[in-house]
Amino acid sequence: MNLSAPGSKPAIDIVVGSESTMKISAVENAFACYKVNVIATKAHSGINSQPVENETLTGAGNRIKDAKAKYQSTGHNADFLLVAIENGIFHEQVNGQEVWLDKAVVIVETSDGIQYIGKTSPVLLPAECVAIARQRGFENITVGQVMAEVDSTVQHDDPHSSLPPFKPRQEYLEETLVEMASTLERDKLINQV
Repeated sequence: MNLSAPGSKPAIDIVVGSESTMKISAVENAFACYKVNVIATKAHSGINSQPVENETLTGAGNRIKDAKAKYQSTGHNADFLLVAIENGIFHEQVNGQEVWLDKAVVIVETSDGIQYIGKTSPVLLPAECVAIARQRGFENITVGQVMAEVDSTVQHDDPHSSLPPFKPRQEYLEETLVEMASTLERDKLINQV
């Protein structure tokens, strides 16, 4: 997507460290009014299938490093932004009860190495599905996959749609990315079309 007008400042590349259609679409939608080219690259997280707690941030950071190395190996040296998104589960206390929440960690890194880190709004996960995934091993299975096994109407890569407030994962990602885009614009790192 090249949104640069003739004679204007050139569009900046946004390198998404994923080939997930959902993540790419979230980035494209969140940055739609800016001069950007969205480029997807498969980037490895180097963590378990189901990240837990701080492992989520580690996975996003690993995706940033891998995406940056792949992008720069193609000879690109101009200004760019890297985006990494990693969903994970977090054990927290909510209203005096211990619960498991799903949140995505979103990292945007500038070509100068400055990082902006955000998290999506949390989604409450069914404790029994977390327990099953943990028992079977977070290195091999996600809570979303267990939810899809228990209920065939659940999409394993978007269990959010099946949980209150019944909003797709992509919307959570877009909300966080829109906030981050506003911050990048304020910091004069991206410009509107």
